[in-house]
Amino acid sequence: MNVRPHLRDLSRCVICGSTRRVEAHHVGGRQHVAWFTMPLCHDCHEQFHIKLLQATGPDFLKSTSCAKTQLIRAMQAALVFLWLLLEALRNKIQSESGNHES
Repeated sequence: MNVRPHLRDLSRCVICGSTRRVEAHHVGGRQHVAWFTMPLCHDCHEQFHIKLLQATGPDFLKSTSCAKTQLIRAMQAALVFLWLLLEALRNKIQSESGNHES
């Protein structure tokens, strides 16, 4: 009996469901909130970083010792991550219904 069925999908990307090249993604940024991770495949991880840098600029991932700045950056990164999750859900709903509207 598996006493931890919720651990079964730790090697599956939470965005696309892929099981190939799944990595632990630091949702809030490794420099800001290292303990908050989600499994992402390499492609979705790359897509996240592209969107994050588009939204925040190139200095975002730089380390800072200011706790407030760390939390602000972690929240910004989490919001970009949530946006990707919403987009994945919207695409899934559209593909299941056959509706291709934006």
